[in-house]
Amino acid sequence: MATFKVTRKIRFGQTDAAGITYYPRLVEMINDIVEDFFADAVKFSYKEMIVETDYGVPTVNLNVTFKSPAELEDYVDWYLVVTKIGRSSFSVLIDAKVGEKEILTADVKLVYIKGKGNIMKSHPLPDHVREVMQDYLVQE
Repeated sequence: MATFKVTRKIRFGQTDAAGITYYPRLVEMINDIVEDFFADAVKFSYKEMIVETDYGVPTVNLNVTFKSPAELEDYVDWYLVVTKIGRSSFSVLIDAKVGEKEILTADVKLVYIKGKGNIMKSHPLPDHVREVMQDYLVQE
């Protein structure tokens, strides 16, 4: 099983007056990591998926446990593994750490859809997406 990893530096605009990362920015970073996973591991960027083919992967359930603050100029390592692959939905587990210090854990369920607005419908995951996800699937 592979683990997808990205390292990001915490910027001034992502922190509050106490110098720690404002939690909504961490939630945005969770989405960024999923976007990076699609671009770098799946080789199906959001531009190709959303803009060019009218598909998407909106989050339908997000459970985040904040464990420790990330501070200005910390380098945060983000780790993503796939925990479930369904017909059109999938779940990922994302861990964020600064060194050994745990920042957060996020359990994210997403659905592959076609369309926008009121005409969004779930759609089966493409075979090439499913195949790559298998490489990152946690075996229970």
